[in-house]
Amino acid sequence: MSEKTPPPDPIRPRSPLPKDNRTGNDRRGSDRRRSQHQAVESERRIGDRRKHDRRVEKTSPYHNLVRFLKEKGLYPHEKAYDQPDGAEVVFRGKSILSLASVDYFNFAQNPEIKKTACEAIRKYGAGGFSSRLSMGNLSIHMELEGALAEFMGKESVLIFNSGYLANLALITSLLPRNATIFLDQKCHLSIHHACLMSQKKYFRFSNNDMSDLERLLQKHRDEPEKWIVTLGVFSSNGLLAKLDEIAVLARKYKARIFIDDAHGIGVYGDRLRGAADHFGVLDEMDLIMCPFQMAFGNIGAFVVGKRYLLQAAHTDAWPYMFTYNIPPVSAASLLKALEILGREGREYQKKLWENVAYLRRALTEIGYKILNPNGHIIPILIGDDVKVCAFAQRLFHQGVWVQPFYYPAVPKGQATVRVTCTAGHTRSELDHAIRAFADASLWLANS
Repeated sequence: MSEKTPPPDPIRPRSPLPKDNRTGNDRRGSDRRRSQHQAVESERRIGDRRKHDRRVEKTSPYHNLVRFLKEKGLYPHEKAYDQPDGAEVVFRGKSILSLASVDYFNFAQNPEIKKTACEAIRKYGAGGFSSRLSMGNLSIHMELEGALAEFMGKESVLIFNSGYLANLALITSLLPRNATIFLDQKCHLSIHHACLMSQKKYFRFSNNDMSDLERLLQKHRDEPEKWIVTLGVFSSNGLLAKLDEIAVLARKYKARIFIDDAHGIGVYGDRLRGAADHFGVLDEMDLIMCPFQMAFGNIGAFVVGKRYLLQAAHTDAWPYMFTYNIPPVSAASLLKALEILGREGREYQKKLWENVAYLRRALTEIGYKILNPNGHIIPILIGDDVKVCAFAQRLFHQGVWVQPFYYPAVPKGQATVRVTCTAGHTRSELDHAIRAFADASLWLANS
């Protein structure tokens, strides 16, 4: 007896294609009916997050400002230029004078350093290898740490692949668990994030306000481990931290000091050791962090301090343990930069300050309001968030690149243009910039 052939499955009608006007829940429900899957909690969370994102986009003044700037063609950030060339960059075939760079000595384009980098690529290759605890610790990295410790006059050095990670490691892992942190409110965002993640007690004091800092130290004088955290130079307004007064308060209340001296090392101090060296209190700084971008023209960062404070990084500091080390080509370039600073650093520093003084004097004569009386960072107050972007764009069209800062980077109504010189700027280049600023001042007065 032959077997019966089973009847074919009935043809089911196909589900309608998704329509644009369906809600997210309807769309997910239709997809589940076709696939016969049950709803899961993660889908509901994704839907809630999408609603939250749309609500933020509608209500957030910052998101609305960014969208408005992009629609008007005024968004000032993330311009992709083609070729850096010391104090200038090439943007779409046009040379633009850069007054936004923080490579203060133009070491990224220094011929000696570039030659050393090429030799290092031939020896080590173009990239890195691994984390320090694995295969990423080469003899050239140890040589760099020794040279940095000698340059800064400190016991021990740790190298990180960014300043953000260095601050994160210091605050979360290397400061004692029972530390109470007293934090300048204008510290870099990486330090604020690190304090939040560390779950340590921390208190903010007003920017460079020593009476407010002493009030907090007095209030918490019985805490066993007190740390004062500040910047050497505040990047938004160019002010120097009052490290001489902070050192007095630290002695009085038995506190330790950690400074992020990103914009100070190389620029301040007779020995180029930064803001603490400028005030003569370098020996009283327990920890100092500095990225390599500013004085050395490279990637990464280093931390100097007492050996007993830094040795725990090899077992406790996850941002140090589980990230790649800087490439050997960067280590070789940094060693050459240190050699040049030891040989010609004072000349570079002098040239930078001559350019700063020349440009600052000219901008003051034009009538711009500069937010600090001195300092190598020149912040010009514009006020309005949209106007500061239009101002920066006008200068850009005249061949001068400056960096605008607006809320939330600065307080509302305090939008500024940050102007930075380098040692590589010539007098004719600065004169060109001054003429552009004079024209932009007339536009600003009539706008």
